[in-house]
Amino acid sequence: MEKEIDVLSVKDGRKFEVHCRAGAAGELCVGAESVSVKVGQRLRRDRGEEIWHSVGVYAKEEEDGTLVVQVLVFNPDWDEPLQIASIRSRPQDGDCNTVPGCNLDHVTP
Repeated sequence: MEKEIDVLSVKDGRKFEVHCRAGAAGELCVGAESVSVKVGQRLRRDRGEEIWHSVGVYAKEEEDGTLVVQVLVFNPDWDEPLQIASIRSRPQDGDCNTVPGCNLDHVTP
């Protein structure tokens, strides 16, 4: 009889997990207490080409134990970034056995 393996179960104390594939540059898979990832893309501006970080993903634990992942978008013409998603979970709360809470309101953080 084969033993079923739950590949998505938490095997240690990490709060977040990151999987990143960057083409020929390689890949990264790590667990972490917090996360900050920016994705840049080449664009043309006044003086030529540059890499502009257009998307940021930030994950942290709040003081009350809530885990929060924020997704922000950036534009060189904007004064502030725009939050396009905020995903919250409360893994320490035994009464909260549901999917993560998700806010898709667009707000400036």
